[in-house]
Amino acid sequence: MNAVALALVLAADPVTVRVLEADKPTRLTIESKSIRCDDEAVSSPATIAASVKQLRLGAKECALLTMAGPATLTVDATAHHYEGTVRVVSENGLLRVTDELDLERYLVSVVGAEAPGAPKAAAEAQAIVSRTFALTAKRRHAAAGYDLCDESHCQLYRGQDSESPSAKAAVEKTSGQALLVGGITLKPAFFHAACGGHTSKAFDVFREDGAGPGVSDLEASGPLCKELPDFNWEWVIDRPTLAKTLGLGARSEAAAFETLRRDEAGRVVELKSFGTRFSGDAFFSKVARAFGPQTLRSLKMTVQEAESNVRFSGVGAGHGVGLCQTGAKALALKGSDAKAILKRYFPDSQVRVPELGQ
Repeated sequence: MNAVALALVLAADPVTVRVLEADKPTRLTIESKSIRCDDEAVSSPATIAASVKQLRLGAKECALLTMAGPATLTVDATAHHYEGTVRVVSENGLLRVTDELDLERYLVSVVGAEAPGAPKAAAEAQAIVSRTFALTAKRRHAAAGYDLCDESHCQLYRGQDSESPSAKAAVEKTSGQALLVGGITLKPAFFHAACGGHTSKAFDVFREDGAGPGVSDLEASGPLCKELPDFNWEWVIDRPTLAKTLGLGARSEAAAFETLRRDEAGRVVELKSFGTRFSGDAFFSKVARAFGPQTLRSLKMTVQEAESNVRFSGVGAGHGVGLCQTGAKALALKGSDAKAILKRYFPDSQVRVPELGQ
């Protein structure tokens, strides 16, 4: 099956997204026009809790709870709203929640979450990139029983809570459009907050193929993405804490950070930390999971050690592959349309609507 035929098959199928994973819910209050506990109807609202293998609704137990959207799920007094078909199972003492819905409806939430308040052309560019990513990564978590997660490992998805009229308009305006390398090949299209002056190739950062080479983001006035708040950043951590976080012990005498290789954009893609070799992406991910995304903001950085502290200094935010979201906004404000923005960051790709027989 060629790329465009594959895109048609994937686009026709609904997408199943794992939601609320970051909340680690053990208990939910649920509301929906239709709730079924296995094959038995349940009155709305209801409260559901996880047990070892089953779900508990008061005295009732079942293996699978299904809701027809719109559905409201409340965790710790915070309500979350979803369309589609919501399913809940008990897994290792937690509630695993998935939302199955049409791809285009999914994208409205993604664009609203990933590009809130973006200019029209930038939102349309985001819609095309996010659609391309979804088509190519639709089986990303297939082994776990769903397609995509709702966090930055895939794409941000917040159900109805991140939908907006502008996001809906961007998805509708670009309906079905995807990036095809050379107008033929469907490859993953990535995106990030700010490239710091130059994007990177997916293979250099992730060791996987992707759409788009590394490209310059520089203009006469500097990087297009320089208006990002905290474009220039610093983060300081003490050696023992960093070593412990990396699982390397707290008192290693080796350097906390030794750059082994940078890519053409200047990102650290191979390094040693306390004598252990890491890819840049693996190091970046470990630190982000432990300390949050506002600490080590990108791999376009330098590192200094002094008095048991490690100081990271850098520019930009995110992994640096594919679409620079802040750069896209700047181009849109300068008058570029979505196709021109995408041509800047994916110069070897074309925006097309896959059609059978192409």
